[in-house]
Amino acid sequence: MNRLVDAVAPVRDVPAVIPAGIITWWGEATKMWWALVPSRYGPRLVEAPSMEAPAVTVDWYLRRATI
Repeated sequence: MNRLVDAVAPVRDVPAVIPAGIITWWGEATKMWWALVPSRYGPRLVEAPSMEAPAVTVDWYLRRATI
């Protein structure tokens, strides 16, 4: 089990969708959701355990990219 995923608090205001232009996919081998997200330091590869989780992570990275 991934301790980082277990330690993440539930998000109450979950973004409904991932914005257009963000590439996402289901990893058949990893059984995880993935997204390629732009950031201040170049693209980030994000892994998420559920279909809803990438939207939260993508939203977080996009907010940080504008700071």
